Amino acid sequence: MRLLRSLGAILAGFVVVALVIGILTPVVIRTFRVENFNSFSLPVLVATIGYCVVAAIAGGYLTAWIAGRRELPHAAGLGLLMIAMSVVSMRQHGEVRPGWYETTIAGCGPVAAFFGAAIRRLTKGR
Repeated sequence: MRLLRSLGAILAGFVVVALVIGILTPVVIRTFRVENFNSFSLPVLVATIGYCVVAAIAGGYLTAWIAGRRELPHAAGLGLLMIAMSVVSMRQHGEVRPGWYETTIAGCGPVAAFFGAAIRRLTKGR
């Protein structure tokens, strides 16, 4: 039962990350009037990194909340899943996006997930 709860916590956190990114990507496209999402400008890249970090914090918090205990190891599981998906994204879009952008997304996501889990751990009742 603990294993299912742990896997469910990690998957739920990842779903939150994916939903936030999926919802905010079209908003950024409309806001910056991007005709082709592969033609990035610096403001679009910065906005994308910003909402990816916010999504990872929310995902890390939810993962820790569902897990109920051992919050940081669960956030690490979410971070590993996010890194794996970043590698997939790099393989798909790597030639049209700057390398620093892809590396930043892959690095900031797990750190932000840890931050979200730490917030949950610090705010939960004893």
